[in-house]
Amino acid sequence: VQQAGGLEARLKAVEEFNAAHRFRKRGLAATPTKFGISFTALMLNQAGALVHLYTDGTCLVTHGGVEMGQGLHTKMAQIAAQNLGIPLANVFVAETSTDKVPNSSPTAASASSDMYGAAVLDACDQLSTRLAPYRARMPDATPRELAHAAWLDRVDLCAHGFYTTPDITGFGGATPFNYFCFGSSVSEVELDCLTGDFHLLRTDIVMDVGNPINPAIDIGQVEGGFVQGLGWLCIEELVWGDKQHVWVPPGHLFTKGPGTYKIP
Repeated sequence: VQQAGGLEARLKAVEEFNAAHRFRKRGLAATPTKFGISFTALMLNQAGALVHLYTDGTCLVTHGGVEMGQGLHTKMAQIAAQNLGIPLANVFVAETSTDKVPNSSPTAASASSDMYGAAVLDACDQLSTRLAPYRARMPDATPRELAHAAWLDRVDLCAHGFYTTPDITGFGGATPFNYFCFGSSVSEVELDCLTGDFHLLRTDIVMDVGNPINPAIDIGQVEGGFVQGLGWLCIEELVWGDKQHVWVPPGHLFTKGPGTYKIP
């Protein structure tokens, strides 16, 4: 991030700006991050998926993760499409439901793409194995023709996938995490020393995401996470019951819902 953000040259520019301006100052800060990918509660590191392949060459994927705008369904569809060798347009993702995939772990801790993706992959691997003889016999067949041929031979075109995160011990053990996600950001801020008004002039972020399933989604997650943190830091104001807020019972949080708190 020092190279991408031109840190040394910008530090010099900040020093020159501060020397030339009495009441407006700039600051530059680099912030690293290291986040362990796994649940520290060992039993939560498991995931299931159900994949149906239909005779028209389409596929329905159901998994235990919750889509909340982070692109999880899209990634699961991509995994199924690539593994089964069918167009992405042929893959449909059902809404998460415990009558299809029970006992799901929380969609949290930045672990869902890994766990549910591996569960979907497991199910697709089973289907691919069942379709392998037909691919060998019909190398130019379409997904529809392959699925139909397998169905005519009474091959099961439904598979349940399951995944448990390997080589982890949970909280307190030697290896609580499967791996770590690393990143760093450099932000430049300008402050009005008389009024306290400030502006974020520029931010550079570098994240090591390995071999991404969907780079565009990951960029959106990185940018969204930064903006969310910026909102919490600069806008969030928690109102508690104290001598300045006498209408709130002492020690009680007043801004605890959309009715009393505008989300940053």
